Amino acid sequence: MSVITVPRILRDKFGDEAMEAFVDVINKNEPSKDYSTKADIANLRTELKTDIIDIGWKQKLYFLILLFVMLLTNPKAIDLLGKLLGIVK
Repeated sequence: MSVITVPRILRDKFGDEAMEAFVDVINKNEPSKDYSTKADIANLRTELKTDIIDIGWKQKLYFLILLFVMLLTNPKAIDLLGKLLGIVK
């Protein structure tokens, strides 16, 4: 149970009954356990960095596969690539 001290100026302004009711409301509404801790945030940051790295190499792999498939299925692309590389004149 927490101890709450209400300043005298508030007790004078709002009255003892109002302040007692206010303190009761505060005591009943304890903080939720759903808040994140610094350790939770650090773990999330580490997981996100790992996910970003995984996505980066997967994206490069997908791009290379797509390029390879485009070159294999398009004869004009193979001729153009050969000309660019100097293999075909």
